[in-house]
Amino acid sequence: MRRTTLYAVVITGALLFQAQAAISCSLADGYFYQVTRLRGQLVGMTNYWPLLGYGSYPSWLRYRMARDNVKLRLYKYGWPIHDHSQTPLVKTVVTGKNGRFDFGSVPLGHYRLVIDWPATDSNSFDVEINNLATETSSVTIDVSPVDPDCKGGHEFTVHSK
Repeated sequence: MRRTTLYAVVITGALLFQAQAAISCSLADGYFYQVTRLRGQLVGMTNYWPLLGYGSYPSWLRYRMARDNVKLRLYKYGWPIHDHSQTPLVKTVVTGKNGRFDFGSVPLGHYRLVIDWPATDSNSFDVEINNLATETSSVTIDVSPVDPDCKGGHEFTVHSK
């Protein structure tokens, strides 16, 4: 009986030691939003809604909260580099009134868009500027926090002409 208990404790301990922290939601690296231009609006909420407990604001409300004076930086994409100081900075813009931004003319290619925003896991998007995508009129970027069930926040919506 003692030996069986000891084995169970050792095996359980070994399994727990090997287990990594469970992440209920992870965001995909290397998924490129395809656009012909990078201009649009930055929206989002900073915190969770206390009236709903742990859950995000409804999308209709998140999209009405434009974010002014937020810095957006566009870096040349480099895999597996996660340190942006090791990749070339292409352009920097700051959102204006109503969260509007426009990167202007950007060469075709793959980029990482980094947004200086306090919400966890909502600060970067991989973007491909190409001329094969349907012409982009604008994009809407929601930098609200992501719920543990992967709902709400961190959304990149492309609007086509």
